[in-house]
Amino acid sequence: MIDAGDMSKIQSHIMTLGKEVRSMIKSAFELSYFSRGAWSYQDVLQMCAAEREMALEFINKRLEIAGKMAYPVF
Repeated sequence: MIDAGDMSKIQSHIMTLGKEVRSMIKSAFELSYFSRGAWSYQDVLQMCAAEREMALEFINKRLEIAGKMAYPVF
């Protein structure tokens, strides 16, 4: 628990939350881009963290497979 007067812990927590938000926005852009519009940016932002993680794993696996093809399609 953070005490009301503990400014260093409050600032640290705010910085951590900011980093998490930036990470979520970055993954939303990536998922929207690499899904070729199948998932809109807004749709991705409405996913829970587990859904975004699974979607990223799926796209990364598909990109890995496509990269091994003689004529990859990205």
